[in-house]
Amino acid sequence: MRTGIRGPGADGPLVRVRRLLAVVGGLVLVVGGVTASPAWAAAAPTAAVIEVVTVPAVPGARFVVDGVTHRADQQGSVRVQVPKGSKGHEVSLVAKDIHEPTRDLQFVRWWNPGDHDQDFRTKVTGIAVRHNVRIKAAFRASYLVSYAFVDQAQAEVKRSRVSRVEFYGDNGHTVSGNGSGKIRMVGTRPTVNGNTVVAKPVRYSVQRVDVDGSNVVQVNRQVFSPTATTSLVVPLLLRTAHFSTRDFLLGSPVGSAVHLTYPDKRQVVVPLDADGKATVENLARGQYSVRVEAAGYSFDRPIVLSRNQYVDLPVLTFLDLSILGGLGVGVLGGLLLLRIRARRHRLAAAKRQLCGV
Repeated sequence: MRTGIRGPGADGPLVRVRRLLAVVGGLVLVVGGVTASPAWAAAAPTAAVIEVVTVPAVPGARFVVDGVTHRADQQGSVRVQVPKGSKGHEVSLVAKDIHEPTRDLQFVRWWNPGDHDQDFRTKVTGIAVRHNVRIKAAFRASYLVSYAFVDQAQAEVKRSRVSRVEFYGDNGHTVSGNGSGKIRMVGTRPTVNGNTVVAKPVRYSVQRVDVDGSNVVQVNRQVFSPTATTSLVVPLLLRTAHFSTRDFLLGSPVGSAVHLTYPDKRQVVVPLDADGKATVENLARGQYSVRVEAAGYSFDRPIVLSRNQYVDLPVLTFLDLSILGGLGVGVLGGLLLLRIRARRHRLAAAKRQLCGV
């Protein structure tokens, strides 16, 4: 009769084989799980990027990278994926001049940290890509600026009176124009700063506005940048002259007009009112001359106009000449009478002296 208790040697060879197969199967499952794990299976990256960045940002700019044309995105960048560790890549610009609605751009230089010898060429060649590469394409941007003029009361001044304007930029250049009201000027320029190239805004100061042959702005007082504003209003230093004529002796109003000569030698005739007065506004500061049109003697009188001014214009009329002539005759007659009387006194004194002897 058999019992349920077995001795130590009861496990036969078949049982031991089954246990060995179970252990091997477990090891296979573990190894298979490790091999299938994504963390362990991740391969080292094999691609890199050539990035072309426009300075300032020029959306839509076209570049050729290794013979293929690419268009910059809204941030002005082009990104092309290439094999990591590859060499001999090329980057070039399709058009050096780019026209936009608000600005014109002209290519100036590259900024290739790996080879600055090619910065001012039309194409960058031999680019080696060990890691991601960033190359900058720098442009000069110019803007069409409109300008108008006002007097000190903010009233419009006709541009036809302006013969010349000058704006001086902190890039060392002077931009000149006329009274047309429009001028093109550089708004940003590429400059090297902090081991890279950046777009620097150009600031301008109003240097000169010629009206009637005289500069009518205060130099360097008005400063602006085309990147911030493309519409400029320039206040002008224009003055008012009040003319008043009078008879030299009698003080009454005289004359029908005044002849005014401007700094540019232009002459105008300004009518006088019944009180012998006339006002001329919006005169450029500078040196003028004025003469009264009247019956008598009036000379050209110089006037330096630097502020609003009242100008008194005495005129020696024919009546004044008659009066002065009469006074002159009277004075001469009086002197002659005094001389005759003095002579009579001397003769009488001499006669008395002779009689006394």
